[in-house]
Amino acid sequence: MRGYGILRPLVKDAIHPTEVPLMTLIRAVVAATTCCVCLAACPKEPQGGFGDGKPVKDDGTVIKPSAMPEAPPDFANALEVVPAFDKASGKLTVTLKLKPGYHAYAPGEEVGKPVALSVDESKGGWKVEGAVTVPAGQKKDLGALGTSMILEGNVDLTAVVKGGSGDVEGKVDAQVCTDKACDRPKSHPFKVPTA
Repeated sequence: MRGYGILRPLVKDAIHPTEVPLMTLIRAVVAATTCCVCLAACPKEPQGGFGDGKPVKDDGTVIKPSAMPEAPPDFANALEVVPAFDKASGKLTVTLKLKPGYHAYAPGEEVGKPVALSVDESKGGWKVEGAVTVPAGQKKDLGALGTSMILEGNVDLTAVVKGGSGDVEGKVDAQVCTDKACDRPKSHPFKVPTA
């Protein structure tokens, strides 16, 4: 026994049949004991979760929820086209019914496409006599979109039609918008009986 006298007995490792010096064994036992002491000193509450809810004092303050994002505009249902015909005068009236919050563009608009009414002469032989009457609209500041000539609510487009028989058919061209977004210009066909 070199240097340690009787204090250095050799211990055989259970896994490896080699001899392990006593000091290495003592160091391993001290390290294991230290770990056990540390674990015993740690709190026994579960770690990593939110734990049980703790009561919060209610002071009566009401907080409004954050505003929901605005729904995208429903351009498909924003405009209704209602035609009518007066047989005595030959007057065709097409009413554009715009839902609140939506508008179309009036004559004189330079950015959006103004509304227009046309009659299909190939169907029934009806022809527009004179000019189509479209309201002047109103000037409105649309913020980032600039200032525009717009039409809101119920808008009557009128024309006198002559020389035909049967139904009057045609279309209204319109671009429907909100103050923040626009649909692409679309044609809205109509048909109205004359008898």
